[in-house]
Amino acid sequence: MSKQDPRTPAALLRLLFNDCKVMGCDASILLDVYERSKSEMGSFSNFGIKKRELIGQIKSMVDKVCPNQVSCADILVLAAREAVAVSQGPKIRVPLGRRDSSVAYTNYDADFNLPPADTFIRKSLGFLENLNVGLTIEEQIALLGAHTLGTSHCATIQYRFDAPWIINTDKEFYEKLQKICPKGAASNFNTSLPNDRTPYVFDADIYVESLRGRALLVTDVDLSDDALTAEIAPKFIFNKDLFFKTFSSAFVKLSTADVLTGNDGEIRRQCDKLNGI
Repeated sequence: MSKQDPRTPAALLRLLFNDCKVMGCDASILLDVYERSKSEMGSFSNFGIKKRELIGQIKSMVDKVCPNQVSCADILVLAAREAVAVSQGPKIRVPLGRRDSSVAYTNYDADFNLPPADTFIRKSLGFLENLNVGLTIEEQIALLGAHTLGTSHCATIQYRFDAPWIINTDKEFYEKLQKICPKGAASNFNTSLPNDRTPYVFDADIYVESLRGRALLVTDVDLSDDALTAEIAPKFIFNKDLFFKTFSSAFVKLSTADVLTGNDGEIRRQCDKLNGI
């Protein structure tokens, strides 16, 4: 699937992150119980989310061998793990046994739990701390390194044009952004730019671009300017093993956020529908 569409790994990784941040890693982001505008997908923080249907397709194949045994939540975690591995990132061992949510959440739940596109680094770290899975500051910054995969829509970086003086940006890069993502243009919802110079490789280049003032997202730019986080990015740039090790431990912790086990939740028959509906 990655060879057919090189954007797939980034999409799967983001899908997992945004699922886990809203009431835990329970595959609730896959549900289509409400009309789209009222579901989790109705939140602007989920704008651009793709490949939800891929988890359902994998679920159908798994159920042919092990019917009603493997949850959509576990499949999503495994898919995101593989997305990192096939992108030349670390191979991560994750615990399994999650169950799926038996309730659907709303756009308001997503708005409350997902950081907006214009979020600065301290507030972004606050969203990660709210997961209560024991992430260290280094692990939090490593998780933000997931932005090394994929692209960002012009619509998500418009804030930079409202207050350019508070964000350290390379002048040439800023002028490029103004041309490609003009303020208020309708095309901004369809135009995207790579997050770093190697958008299909899991590496530390997102931190390099941050230090150069050429990162897209406000959080990524700000992490190299904030005294709390500025010293961590260079460590990951110059020590690939450290970055991979820290990201791996952070990924495992993230994937355990408010998981449902035992008799809690359900194992859905279809990932986009609650059982009994």
